[in-house]
Amino acid sequence: MTTINQFYYEGLFVAAAGVLMLLVYVLYFRPSVGAAYLRTGLGKPVLLLQQGAFVIPGLHRLTQLDLQTRSLELILSGEDSLRTKDLLRVDMSLIASVRIEATPEQLLKAGSLLQKDGWQNLILWWETECKGVVATLVAATTLEHLHQQRQSMLERLTPILESRLQIDGLQLIALTIPMLAETESRYYDTANWMDAKGLALLEQLRCDYRKQCHLQRRETELMVRRTDFESALQCMEWERGEFVARLQHVRFKAEADAKADQELEEIYVAKVLASEMIQRDVTLTRLQTQQELAAARSAYQFSIT
Repeated sequence: MTTINQFYYEGLFVAAAGVLMLLVYVLYFRPSVGAAYLRTGLGKPVLLLQQGAFVIPGLHRLTQLDLQTRSLELILSGEDSLRTKDLLRVDMSLIASVRIEATPEQLLKAGSLLQKDGWQNLILWWETECKGVVATLVAATTLEHLHQQRQSMLERLTPILESRLQIDGLQLIALTIPMLAETESRYYDTANWMDAKGLALLEQLRCDYRKQCHLQRRETELMVRRTDFESALQCMEWERGEFVARLQHVRFKAEADAKADQELEEIYVAKVLASEMIQRDVTLTRLQTQQELAAARSAYQFSIT
């Protein structure tokens, strides 16, 4: 009987240990490497980052925290466009790259923001908070200054949004303004005096811009004509220089030809004179020879007689 009781208690102990181990296996949750979870419900919120905890169904709830970088986009255009200091409307878009900062304190803060509907809550928060900040900054700036100082606008926005994101455990990685343009006239409400005044100013600016473009176009045309005229003058100058060079060449050639003809004529005259002198010498020599022969004949006949 004692042996049976001993086996009975040992079996109960083994069964209890097995049930306990099964409960530990089922209820103990440990996230994988690189993942983070927030346990809420019974007790204080517990962050599960590289460590585990018991999660009892019905009493606890697990929310996975996404540590990847996400893009949040805010488009304010058309009816949602912003009004500047000079009562003009401007279309604007912002793209921010954010992520949950991987520290226990910041993860706990981010968990309170994301534990219900995930990143959808963050998107709604971003649209609400960011729109208010951007609208405030744009309302204190003219449209011309916005276009000229786009980078300055980013530098002013970045620390404000960074501080607000850090409150909820989020880190701002990058912030850009991909779109910044004038709102179309059809989105101005003429029943609103500010929109009516802004629309009148916009039309005046567009009229001034058209005049400026027309003046610039005319100046460009005049500049092109002036350049063409100067080019034509330069071509005429080159042609004149080339014509003068050709005339000089013709003159030099004519002078050279005349000089050559004169030299040839002088050579011809010299040849004629030399020929006449040679002919005269030959004639004189012949006459002299004939006289000598006649004298010799006379002397010979005299000697015979």
